[in-house]
Amino acid sequence: MDRAKVICHMMTTIDGKIAIDWEGNEDYGIVGAKYDALISDYGEAYGCGRNTFQYLPESDLSKFSGEKVEYKDNIIAPKVGQFLVVAFDRYGKLRWNSNIMKYGGRESLIVEVITEQVKPEFLTYLKSLNIPYIFAGKTEFEPELFLKKIKELYKVNTFVLCGGAGINAAFFESDMIDEISLVIGAAIDGNHDGLTFVGAEKPKTFPKFFHFKELERVGEDGIILRYTKD
Repeated sequence: MDRAKVICHMMTTIDGKIAIDWEGNEDYGIVGAKYDALISDYGEAYGCGRNTFQYLPESDLSKFSGEKVEYKDNIIAPKVGQFLVVAFDRYGKLRWNSNIMKYGGRESLIVEVITEQVKPEFLTYLKSLNIPYIFAGKTEFEPELFLKKIKELYKVNTFVLCGGAGINAAFFESDMIDEISLVIGAAIDGNHDGLTFVGAEKPKTFPKFFHFKELERVGEDGIILRYTKD
């Protein structure tokens, strides 16, 4: 296969919601720790959409304007022992404090995945922080192009997609999801408008169908439910 394999790996409630206040529930915490540990077990890199990483407010980048930039991939290799975390940021709206993210007990090099819609000053901004970036589309994000590039440029054989609902939907609609890993905590969110693990604004190619692979128990009440496309 000339692209990276994709495992969509999400933690949900029994009713399929991905955002819940579970603070204080010990068993849900155990399930969450298992979810985090599986990310590096599954693949060499993981990634999330812009909304998941929107920690800092969008800021003015005018001080980075004026420099001549080329719209081509900027590759920086991770240090020994570092993981890769991909931020899908089509228009260049994310802001960062550094090029490193710490999550789940691991240190990861941030890789921005963008389109040619980003402003030139955003590329200069990323370079100032030593954040590598990969172009994956001219105006719209192209999942298959990204997967080919992440395999070719970073030798990633398996990519772990960790949400949110919108970026998951983009990969599903492009038929780029090879496996699904649902880590389910024993809770009901109950919110009619709560986010589920896949959510397309205008679904065009759904439904999608998968085959059961295996079931694994986590702690007293949690489970891991795995599906495969083939």
